[in-house]
Amino acid sequence: MDTPEKTPKIKKKETELEDKSKRSSEEIARMIHPHDDKPDPTAHIGNYNFPQLLFAFLLGFSTMFLLYIDEIQDFKGCPVSEYTTDLEKK
Repeated sequence: MDTPEKTPKIKKKETELEDKSKRSSEEIARMIHPHDDKPDPTAHIGNYNFPQLLFAFLLGFSTMFLLYIDEIQDFKGCPVSEYTTDLEKK
């Protein structure tokens, strides 16, 4: 049994119109999904790597701590209701 020889396929030459349509379709594909970046091999948790998570945590923690200290310094005590002041006068 002889195997038939494979004839090489002849690529048809693309015209300028086909080139333009191909380029425009690639541009549209890029507009639809612009982030075709390679995946980060160091990103194990979601889309962030450890230094980014650590920085975000420390930034949030320090901000909340400073706001907490500011609230404690501005605290002037609980307001006393009129009902309790009336009871003390009697």
